[in-house]
Amino acid sequence: MLRFVVWRLVMIVPVLAVVLVATFLATYALPGDPVMVMLGDHSSNEEMAARLRAEYGLDRPMWKQFAVYVGGILTGDFGMSYRYVRIPVVEVLQDGLKISPLLALAALGLGASVGTLAGVIAAIRRNTATDTAIILVLVAGLSIPNFAVATFLVYAFAIKLGVLPVAGWGRLDQTVLPVLILTIPSAAYIARLTRTFMLEVLGQDYIRTARAKGLSEPVVILRHALRNIMVPLLTSMGIIFGGLISGTFVVETIFNIPGLGRMAIDSVFARDYPVAMAIVMLFTAFFVLINLLVDVAYAIIDPRIRQRMVPA
Repeated sequence: MLRFVVWRLVMIVPVLAVVLVATFLATYALPGDPVMVMLGDHSSNEEMAARLRAEYGLDRPMWKQFAVYVGGILTGDFGMSYRYVRIPVVEVLQDGLKISPLLALAALGLGASVGTLAGVIAAIRRNTATDTAIILVLVAGLSIPNFAVATFLVYAFAIKLGVLPVAGWGRLDQTVLPVLILTIPSAAYIARLTRTFMLEVLGQDYIRTARAKGLSEPVVILRHALRNIMVPLLTSMGIIFGGLISGTFVVETIFNIPGLGRMAIDSVFARDYPVAMAIVMLFTAFFVLINLLVDVAYAIIDPRIRQRMVPA
């Protein structure tokens, strides 16, 4: 197990390297001069512009800028923000780091719990009114975009009922709507997969044998059926987490939450490329690490996978 974890951690390096090169080249090729944005009303001051270019290293060749940037990342320095002049990127992002991963993980945990339960109930009550109702809810949850769900929930709970705040961050009640909006599509996706996998498993011979032995239905479902669908379910968790991370861009913008998603959008419009590149790198790291945790969970749930986890 330890050998596999070390191997996967090593394999993260080339993934991050590819993303680093791609994001750097993309931001370098974008039109516009970030120095002019920093100067604002003083953009005509050539002396000040030249001093800022030298201070930020923008007067150097591209390859040298890239080498300096990579060297800084290896020491934990993502450079200086263009938007917040002379403030390190790490300081700009430190508050957002406490918000976006929390939103995504909360939505993933809630979505996995609700989705698994709904999928199991739908499979057990196949072709009944309960199954049909759950399927209709799943279709709606997967089909309606986040911004439309957000508009409806804000109108219902914030404007009409007045029980939840419209926007903001810092109080517990301000997390309810953002987490709920992120949870709905993930729960619907997990419920659909759970129902499909459960229907397949419930038709297997070992399930019929368990029932023939006189085991109660809850024991058959929980100990035999549900446990055997956990591995394929876990496979989807990494993909869902990636969708939740990208979903924070929309949710944080709608609810005025100072997380990494909103910072990424603001930094692109403000041509604050160091902040944008750092957020892309962080989101990539989150995604690959959650996939590593999923793979480790495979081995815990199914010992047979443990034997095939480490490459020869």
